[in-house]
Amino acid sequence: MYKIIIMILITLQLSFAASNETSPKLKKMIAQMLIIGFEDAKVDASSQIIQDIKKYELGGVILFDRFYDDRNRTKNIRSPKQLQALTKALQKASKKPLLISVDQEGGRVARLKPSYGFTQTPSAKEMGEGTLLEAKKAYKALAKTLHVNGINCNFAPVVDLSINPKNFVIYQLERSYGKSPLHVSQYAGAFIDALRSENVLSVLKHFPGHGSSLGDSHKGFVDVSDTWSKKELEPYRILIEQGKADMIMTAHVYNSRLDAKYPATLSYKINTELLRNTLGFKGVIISDDLQMKAISKHYSLAQTVTLAINAGVDILLFGNQLASQDIEELIETIYQEVQKGHIPLSRIQESNRRIEALHVKRTIKQRPITFKQERIEMTKQYIKQHYGLHVKDITIKPKMIVLHWTAVNSLEESYARLKPQRLYSDRKDIAKASALNVSAHYMVDRDGTIYQLMPDNFMARHVIGLNYCSIGVENIGGKDNTQEDLTPEQVQANINLIKYLTSKYPNIEYLIAHYEYRLMEKTALWLEKDDGYRTQKRDPGEKFMREVRAGVQALKLKGAHE
Repeated sequence: MYKIIIMILITLQLSFAASNETSPKLKKMIAQMLIIGFEDAKVDASSQIIQDIKKYELGGVILFDRFYDDRNRTKNIRSPKQLQALTKALQKASKKPLLISVDQEGGRVARLKPSYGFTQTPSAKEMGEGTLLEAKKAYKALAKTLHVNGINCNFAPVVDLSINPKNFVIYQLERSYGKSPLHVSQYAGAFIDALRSENVLSVLKHFPGHGSSLGDSHKGFVDVSDTWSKKELEPYRILIEQGKADMIMTAHVYNSRLDAKYPATLSYKINTELLRNTLGFKGVIISDDLQMKAISKHYSLAQTVTLAINAGVDILLFGNQLASQDIEELIETIYQEVQKGHIPLSRIQESNRRIEALHVKRTIKQRPITFKQERIEMTKQYIKQHYGLHVKDITIKPKMIVLHWTAVNSLEESYARLKPQRLYSDRKDIAKASALNVSAHYMVDRDGTIYQLMPDNFMARHVIGLNYCSIGVENIGGKDNTQEDLTPEQVQANINLIKYLTSKYPNIEYLIAHYEYRLMEKTALWLEKDDGYRTQKRDPGEKFMREVRAGVQALKLKGAHE
């Protein structure tokens, strides 16, 4: 009896928590977790997909060139001119950034075909048999095509291993780069780099491995229990460690060695315990199409969405190729499951944070400073001299974000100061401490554009005593180190960047201004050994910090006073 009462109280508590989010707001949060297929090649205000985007703030759409059951009938893609008009209209209808996605792998899996006027890309198998340089060139052209035509999310690359010659869906369609995890990772990495250069998100697929399967999950249940091996996880591990995994797509395969009850898409053990906890993936998990027979033949809609979300999936894909799913019904189904306490509200909130961070990541422009072996060795020496640590590499575990201004109101001048490996001769105030040049992980221009200058888990010299635990963000402004002139666009960009970084590095606890750094001297994070090495700072301004902190209040980051 006591247990029953406790369960009732827990259910009531969950329902109360869900009811605290207003119905329209919660439904929009749910809609952010959906990517939906639709039928039109041309849309206007009366189109259902446009109305759904406007009403619910839908997370994204997926485009196909042909209908699944009628290959002679055009669906969403017929020419570059038509596609550009379509993607522009879709994006214009959305208040938030809209994920516009396709499967453009190359070879036989390509929605943008040469017959419609698009560039041909070789299959993964062909790429893997050629040189890496050739792959980079081909993928650069593919990424450019996607960007020009308004596509910002590509369901590629495939990182399944070419294991089973009888496997139709991967091996026989030439969708794999090869048998070696390292080889696959290299070519997939080249694909990802090309997509990022055009601000297109990549999606690794199909986790935890589809290369050894005998069946096709489009058509029914696929069991890989007897054919799968841990080797199939290696490309994911490598690319996650390299920071190249934007999104990962789950496979609808059943593997009793990983979960005796559920297929991967619906498995907490596979998505959360294995992918997140063991492999360390912090990004967005997206399902494969939930209308595939491997799922739809065995689970109801309510069961499917509840199991998938609770398993750790952040975006649910309904391609509307294999079936037709009404968006209002879908959102209402998930909404009711939250209201009943079957899906915790915290899971909806968690997925929305990851999706928001993903959009920020996509807008970050890469502009690397010079970071060759000389800078790495000088960084190691700095760590030894100032922190008393002997390290094999210069990676850090970020626990803090430090905001700065450049004191120069020019992006180009500021970048030029940070780019060289050695300190400029006019920095006599800090030259005795090290010849290592000052740097930062990110730079925010006055219009709010974010640039990444170096890997954010490498140590940068930007704040005395705290470099070994902090990510530095420079803001263009603060002319002559006196004017508090940072812009509203920079305030918002810093807010977005902080949300992204705390999602990427959950162990970040502190957000401080450069002018506050000495308040951290009594903490365990302060490592400086030289008592005479200190400077006076006033960047990035008190007003700026107040506004940024107000924008990230929900993250509950500690300040220098705490």
